[in-house]
Amino acid sequence: MNQLEKISQQIDARSQPPVDTWKPKQLGEIDITIDSDGIWQHEGAPFKRLSLVRLFASILWFENDQYFLVTPAEKLRIKVADVPYVVQQVERVDGNWVATTNTQEQVIVSAAHPVQLRNYRGQLVPYLHVRYDLWARLNRACYLTWIEAAMAESDAEVEVLPQLCSGTYRFDVAG
Repeated sequence: MNQLEKISQQIDARSQPPVDTWKPKQLGEIDITIDSDGIWQHEGAPFKRLSLVRLFASILWFENDQYFLVTPAEKLRIKVADVPYVVQQVERVDGNWVATTNTQEQVIVSAAHPVQLRNYRGQLVPYLHVRYDLWARLNRACYLTWIEAAMAESDAEVEVLPQLCSGTYRFDVAG
């Protein structure tokens, strides 16, 4: 079994609540925010326990341009500055790119988890689809890693946008 298969099995084994099937009637709001660096805060104070952030991240939902924490009983709106996740590490594994978010969630870049270029602070940067309609923005170090890899793989004679492949999935890394 290669390293990518091991990572894929770990991802598949990760239990994810069926948030997409929950339709609670009770709606509310809670003073939880996620800043543009992916830092979760409650009443202005950063969460100290990653395990709590990971728990809340597992019940996160995006709907009508708003983010919610959802349980079978209630749906609580939270504020998110940009997107809830930030990719903090990328690595090439068996010809595929594996990204790790600020909540230590791993995602294999693929057609099922595509990359989009979006405007962030006046610059086009890659965002990675995590699940449902939840996205992660690459941090600067990961973005530079992808740019360097794309430049190393490109033909210097051809002037095209830098692209990378993750398995058979091809994606732009800069606009």
